[in-house]
Amino acid sequence: MKTFPAITLALLFSMAMSAETPAESLLPPFSGSGTEFTKTTKNNHLVKGWLPAKWVDNSTWAAVNATYTKLADSPAKDAAAVRIEVTAVDSGQLQLTTYTGNHDYKKGVKYIVSGWVRSERLAHLGVGAREEDEPHAFYQQMELTADPEWKRFEFVFTPEMDCLAWIMFFVKKPGAVDIAGVTVVGKP
Repeated sequence: MKTFPAITLALLFSMAMSAETPAESLLPPFSGSGTEFTKTTKNNHLVKGWLPAKWVDNSTWAAVNATYTKLADSPAKDAAAVRIEVTAVDSGQLQLTTYTGNHDYKKGVKYIVSGWVRSERLAHLGVGAREEDEPHAFYQQMELTADPEWKRFEFVFTPEMDCLAWIMFFVKKPGAVDIAGVTVVGKP
């Protein structure tokens, strides 16, 4: 049996202890518990389905028809997966967000929004950091590209000033796209 000097073992232990542990998400977990809902949106359109706890559809102001469906084939253990199927966008856009969790973003901090996305056909899903107050413009946004298989995505938001913002996913055109395991982590 090979032995290691005490200094080597101490160094290895120290390195193992200093390894970064994953940071906790600043938003509510995109996980298995959730709720069913139905709401009428602008011009008698309808948005319904299932969303993880504390995640909400914020589309009542828009003329959209959509269904959120809980999926059984999430790409990660303990991560919820949801299909967003938008059948009509007559005005506005579908918006998925959370009103709980962090919305106080600090200047110069790198916020990483990550998760998984997939789509069998071309579907358009965007993600962004949107200002809390009028005119509700996006500080930064990007369109996510999806493949037929689950694919990791990462959206980085680094505010140029302290701000109040919502992390929001949005769909502007009819189509179906799946999203899973969303997290938001801040790195100074």
